[in-house]
Amino acid sequence: MSPTEQHPPVFERIATGVPGLDPILGGGLMASGVYIVVGEPGAGKTILANQLCYQQARQGTRCLYVTLLAESHSRMLANLRSMAFFDAAQLPQRIYYVSGFRMLEEQGLPGLLELLRREMRNHGAGILVLDGLVQAQEAAGSSRDFKKFIHELQVSAGLTRFTALLLTSSVGPTVHPEYTMVDGILELRERTAAMRSWRELQVRKFRGSASLSGSHHFRISEEGVEVFPRLETVVSREQPPDWGTQRVRFGVPTLDAMIPEGLAAASTTLVMGPPGCGKTILGASHLAEGLRLGEPGLMVSFYEGPDRLLHKAANVGLALGSAVRDGRLKLQWNMPVESNLDLVAHTLLEDVRKRGVKRLFVDGLSAMVETSHEPARISPFFAALTQELRRLGVTTFFTLETSRLFGPEMDVPLGTGLSGVAENLLFMRHLELNGRLRRLLSIFKLRDADYDPTLREFLITPQGIEVQPPFQPSPELLLTGIARFPGNHS
Repeated sequence: MSPTEQHPPVFERIATGVPGLDPILGGGLMASGVYIVVGEPGAGKTILANQLCYQQARQGTRCLYVTLLAESHSRMLANLRSMAFFDAAQLPQRIYYVSGFRMLEEQGLPGLLELLRREMRNHGAGILVLDGLVQAQEAAGSSRDFKKFIHELQVSAGLTRFTALLLTSSVGPTVHPEYTMVDGILELRERTAAMRSWRELQVRKFRGSASLSGSHHFRISEEGVEVFPRLETVVSREQPPDWGTQRVRFGVPTLDAMIPEGLAAASTTLVMGPPGCGKTILGASHLAEGLRLGEPGLMVSFYEGPDRLLHKAANVGLALGSAVRDGRLKLQWNMPVESNLDLVAHTLLEDVRKRGVKRLFVDGLSAMVETSHEPARISPFFAALTQELRRLGVTTFFTLETSRLFGPEMDVPLGTGLSGVAENLLFMRHLELNGRLRRLLSIFKLRDADYDPTLREFLITPQGIEVQPPFQPSPELLLTGIARFPGNHS
């Protein structure tokens, strides 16, 4: 076996500067590779390519950006100035824009190829972007001529050691035969369902390295293109550590008495119940107990904003504001509209790892599930999320709203996928008794611990939460979930 076979060459990587893209590519583009970025007009190809150029320019690499479109460079730069990555100081020393439109019109592909070689040599560039490859394809006399153009560009990239991005629109087949010659293909697309739309990126081909398969969400903002790798593809495949006999408590004495051993550390608890039954307050108590023990906390909410949540907690004796101010507790609020599962997971896990969060409370999971445009992904997504949180040693508390306001029956939304992976299940409900509503709580399932399965009344007072002794309604009351005053037959 030759030395090369024993130790295959390690190719240098080129950082794209696009958040989330390099992990999908296994570390970045391969140096001296030729890549096609394909997508419909407006998909984000030009922004992505410019983002790469400015990233490389800041690291000292010179970049040549060649356009084959009639759009002027001044117009393109005007559109880029609002982007955070744009840096006018890099122009024109590190990033140089050239139009190849006239050369292509007058001398065809041979003239364009000569222009690219000459400009790359004159500027000593390490990055080439050719924006408008579809124009070069249309100008080719035949498919053979276009393949020859791609081949000679590849040869030049290998000899001169530059990396090339060729941007093209989707015309006809998604992948043309000549695309098999390049080192990689990145596809950008926009999906639409009913009145909603979202953006996806997929690596169709990537030579020399493994890449994350499937589609990954991305967005275009003032930061440029931001990609959010699909959670199921990036979480660790290692088995979570055994957290042994470590236990956690709610910090509510009468509730903790129902679970003498406490909850298993790094477990997932799901609390289900109708609006107003006390789920949020119970979750806040879970966080407050962790803060009392010195455990950093994180709360992710979808319905109520941070100020309102802090005020609600303060009304029952849970002073969380000081913990927020000194950084021990962080509140993340997400608008309950068209949620992006991977964006929520990315933001959540980033803070968990950064601050060493040990207790997590996700309030309003129903909004996250109902506003997602990927209902089929819900189950594997939550399986991956809870597995990663368990691996990181985070004790997690989720609340899920049910639709039935009264009665003994619970509408369990099994489609969320969370009820199957949660080790601990708590049910809360309302009951009308003697002219007022009462809150009831019961433990349905608990991991590795004994618990009291009796039905309990759940009180919320200015002094905090209190769980009453076992509740013993009549059989008729359990069947209806509604009780009336004696003699009231209305």
